[in-house]
Amino acid sequence: MDSAQTIQEYQAVANSFERIAQKESNEWLPLYYAAYSYINMGFDKSLTLDQKDTYFNKAEELLKKAETLSANNSEITALRGYAVMAKLAADPASRGQSLSPVAMQLFGKAIQQNGENPRALYLMAQMEYGMAQFFGSGTEKACSMAKKSVSLYENESIEGINPYWGAEMAKEMTTKCK
Repeated sequence: MDSAQTIQEYQAVANSFERIAQKESNEWLPLYYAAYSYINMGFDKSLTLDQKDTYFNKAEELLKKAETLSANNSEITALRGYAVMAKLAADPASRGQSLSPVAMQLFGKAIQQNGENPRALYLMAQMEYGMAQFFGSGTEKACSMAKKSVSLYENESIEGINPYWGAEMAKEMTTKCK
């Protein structure tokens, strides 16, 4: 999964996790990783808006299933917010006003569920940063959140199969804050 770069590679990863999810029907992680793969597919710049939405919608569908298996899970909630943020990024002019509050709410909920989840904090920082730029306001709050997320990533154990993605993106974001 870490080495996937193309839609085809991400699709292979998603397919594998969906097969695992069928066999391990009580586990949320295979659904989570399949959804994460679909979100990444949707970021491909060669896709039309409809094609991107197909991937983002598939991710949301898988995350709803995951949520039934593991309610109040900060990782699932954060990834749901990421799917919404990705959908917003695909067409910010027409979706920003309606989807920004949804993404912010999901990231806030994920942080409330687990204040030590670096992905939730990093994704909230991304939204805060984008909104600050859009409204021409300061990015201090976003940058503070990004720096805290980097610290959380550094203290996170990446052993096992739990989510660990995002550390490099968070570090990259903090370079914008200097």
